[in-house]
Amino acid sequence: MPIDNAFATHPGRIVEAAEKINEDFAHAWVKHGVSYQITADGNHRTDFLNPASFVVNEIQRFVGTYAEPNMPAGEIKRMLAGAFHCTNRVLLAFKKADGELYDHSTFATVDLTAITEKKEFVMAHVGDGRIYLIRSGKVQQLTKDHTEAQRLADEGKITKEQIFQHPDRDLLTSALGFENPRIDLRAGKVQNGDIVMLLTDGAHKVINLEQLHDIVYEAGNCFETCNGIIKVANALGGPDNISVCVSYLRA
Repeated sequence: MPIDNAFATHPGRIVEAAEKINEDFAHAWVKHGVSYQITADGNHRTDFLNPASFVVNEIQRFVGTYAEPNMPAGEIKRMLAGAFHCTNRVLLAFKKADGELYDHSTFATVDLTAITEKKEFVMAHVGDGRIYLIRSGKVQQLTKDHTEAQRLADEGKITKEQIFQHPDRDLLTSALGFENPRIDLRAGKVQNGDIVMLLTDGAHKVINLEQLHDIVYEAGNCFETCNGIIKVANALGGPDNISVCVSYLRA
């Protein structure tokens, strides 16, 4: 099952104008026939540590060590759970080793997908990045934000519509770099023609589902889709770093 893949990252119009550093990171690789895609949004980058690239490198290293040929989705899911929790322990140890430089504001949100040759699909999510599945022209959000506003909505204290205007919409309740982070893991199946997309909040906070649909279907390939999302996000203000990873399952 051929998989077309592309990823891209951009600091965002406002961040770029302020000459600040892009704290996002995106990557994709293949191991034993499994296609992995990942985006990360870091916070409190220094000259010595970029939390986003740090966690991506650690997760990829873990997968490179423990992945085996022909692993079923259940085993991949358990491996990714180990990768995320091990990476979190390493990041916490790094922070504690230099507490004067790194504190509670040093963390990274991460979204990862794995697609096997048998069309099995595994995803891992922590933070407020998002994973989408686009099938038969319909865009479906597969993840739920780990934010205080989302928690209040889940408890029925605010409506889903109020999340977007709530003052705590950006207050994270889980991320790598937190003690005991919540990691959402999910396994399922994909099919020919599906498009899997990962976005950091610099994209999904300004681009709605209808706009996302239009960008995808107006683009000619995964590379153009990535560039289209970055272009639209910046046209809508570009308030934060933007990262996107797109995978298309060809027939």
